[in-house]
Amino acid sequence: MRILQISSAKNFGGGERHLIDLSAHLDERGHEVFAALRAENYWREKISFLPDESIVRLPLRNSFDFSSALKIGKFIKEKNVEIVHAHLARDYPIAALAARAAKVKLVLTRHLLFSLNFSHKIILPKDAVFIAVSEGVRRRLLMQKILPPEQIRLVYNGVDTRHFSDVEKSASKKNLLRQLNLRESSPLVGIVGELAAHKGQTDFVRAAAMVLKRFPETEFVIAGRDASPRKNYENDLRRLIEEFGLQNKIRLLGWIDDDATIFAALDIFVSASVVEPFGLVIAEAMASGCAVVASATDGATEIIENGKTGKLVSPENPFELSAAIGEFLTNESSRQTFGENAKKAAAEKFSVERMVAETEEIYLKLLTPTADRL
Repeated sequence: MRILQISSAKNFGGGERHLIDLSAHLDERGHEVFAALRAENYWREKISFLPDESIVRLPLRNSFDFSSALKIGKFIKEKNVEIVHAHLARDYPIAALAARAAKVKLVLTRHLLFSLNFSHKIILPKDAVFIAVSEGVRRRLLMQKILPPEQIRLVYNGVDTRHFSDVEKSASKKNLLRQLNLRESSPLVGIVGELAAHKGQTDFVRAAAMVLKRFPETEFVIAGRDASPRKNYENDLRRLIEEFGLQNKIRLLGWIDDDATIFAALDIFVSASVVEPFGLVIAEAMASGCAVVASATDGATEIIENGKTGKLVSPENPFELSAAIGEFLTNESSRQTFGENAKKAAAEKFSVERMVAETEEIYLKLLTPTADRL
């Protein structure tokens, strides 16, 4: 198949990781993959496995950038593209216009729980297919009635479980603690993701302050960056850390290009999100064999089997968060058992190979005439 992936994302996050992993594995499976990307983004090197002639770079200014839509339509015809796959809501109208003009099939991945605009219902082709990355996202799409139920498919996000499981944990932890000038015997607790209010890093800091009263030898790390222009949230986070006097116990690592090295170093991974449609970092931490504590968002409750592959706590509740972290710090054997269970579950349910195979099946069915499917 010949498939065009579209994303106007400037910054790199879970949705962009999804696109990269999907494109790379489709390419390995022998499909011809193309990409329409924003002219200026911060992750162009991550798609370097595609040749330059397979990538079209455009302004993609907004949902109704008709100039970009026309150029994508021309690119589709030049490359004989069969499937157009868009990954951001702001790109859905552009992708729909281009796909309609070129008379090719349209697939849309929905990564978020937020409602779509009414304009999407008007402009999307009636034969388009939505891919929801979690059951919570699928339910939200069904409620909006933008497309018929049979055209809304559930395909859980996937992670490269082999990449995360192959990193040696003890060596990674020693290396990170050495870099931070910390004792190698210190328990290490961390949170990974964009620095943003809905990710709950301030709750993580408050929970850390409580944990340290019982387990003063514990060290905490926050990996991620604030992508906003003024970095207001990061500044607030630093002030909160100073307010608790924890500058020497909580370290902000900034952006880490390879999350696997962080997950491998952690004894306990924390997701303190207020809202999470799936939670790709949770699946990555599980694949690394981390003991996981997560707030019970829609995504986390689908990924984690509470009491077996992780511990779930109430969102926006630092007290419950600190208690769950403390339970793991108290019992190393339990921590290891949870990590092993999590690693096994990630390999069985959330592998990138499974995600790609299920997406590939959706593409094939779209290209198969109705009579041939009967």
